[in-house]
Amino acid sequence: MIHANSARITGDVLRVDRKFLVGMQAYIERIREPICSIHPEASPDTPIMDPVEVPVGSLGFKIAALPIGRDRLVVPHRRAELTDVLRKTRLMYGSHFGSASIARELQVPYVPVLEYDLGTHVVFATSSTSNPVRRLVRATRAYATHRAEIPALRAAAAVHCNGYPVFDETERFNARRLLYLDSRMASDMVMDSQALTARLAGRAGPLRLLFSGRYEHSKGALDAIKVALAAQRLGVALELHTFGQGTLKDEMSLLAAQSSQPGSIVVNEAVSYPVLAQKAREFDAFVCCHIQSDPSCTYIESMGAGLPIVGYANRMWARLCEESAAGYAAPIGQIDDLARLVGRLAGDTETLERMSHAARNFAAEHTFEREFTRRTDSLNEIMLGGGNRDR
Repeated sequence: MIHANSARITGDVLRVDRKFLVGMQAYIERIREPICSIHPEASPDTPIMDPVEVPVGSLGFKIAALPIGRDRLVVPHRRAELTDVLRKTRLMYGSHFGSASIARELQVPYVPVLEYDLGTHVVFATSSTSNPVRRLVRATRAYATHRAEIPALRAAAAVHCNGYPVFDETERFNARRLLYLDSRMASDMVMDSQALTARLAGRAGPLRLLFSGRYEHSKGALDAIKVALAAQRLGVALELHTFGQGTLKDEMSLLAAQSSQPGSIVVNEAVSYPVLAQKAREFDAFVCCHIQSDPSCTYIESMGAGLPIVGYANRMWARLCEESAAGYAAPIGQIDDLARLVGRLAGDTETLERMSHAARNFAAEHTFEREFTRRTDSLNEIMLGGGNRDR
């Protein structure tokens, strides 16, 4: 398994994000084969949103963390380690840092796991700069990287696509695709329908908005604050609480202090996912200003708490909004449009109730267990059939 998330092994202790460990435990239970997980090596100061530390010997699978160079490949003097692992494997899952090329050379079947379409890669590359020349150079580089990966997609035994945008984009490269919606929302974490009804019946006071995730431009963290401020200027009584970490935290806090309703917009540090999942049940809606079309697990996890989403109509949320009927979508960058939709939700109890239950029901249909089973069934079928070795 080739993972993009960083890991650090110090002595016999692994430091990694909690979501990874939960997922790996599920893989162990459903794939009856020895597993080796390979990660980029994290530096000591690499931020991890929800970190855990566990003894390597207690994992139930092998793990390696390899240094990645600026070319996004394993550094030359450690590349043989990756090759040695792949030479012994029956199936490679994931395709980061040049692993797909090595697998093809060794004639090892592999399944890329994709989350971002070309447009999202371009947003990632360009959102941190306003310089038009730099934006053009970075966009061109992202496009070239994207094109270079197409042969690997064509030769893959299958392609697992997290979210609608990349699923649609890869159709012309490989017919053996699987669509899934990733999240940490287990079936027993989805809010009970009766509890949701009770919450809605007892609702009073300002509309309580939630935002969680990385405090970065691509996640629209600043725009979430701006939407709340714009809605308040329209006379909407609301609160907004954000939970996360990132480079924009200080700027978000300064912006929040401009609220005409002091103390109504609060920028919090990140909390662990179990804590966040419980806190989410105290809110009325989620505001999501992602400028990228990523398949963020935030969508399903918020819905699992019975929260409608008011967000930018990126390619992911626009489709998910239509499929779930659990919120509103406004054009990307249109702060005032999104603020008016927040106001509409605040002033329409019937719509809030309908969308809240629609959100909860959609999440119940796409729990972690259901989506994960589809993925592992696909991997087991490929291993049973020997994979696609026609390179």
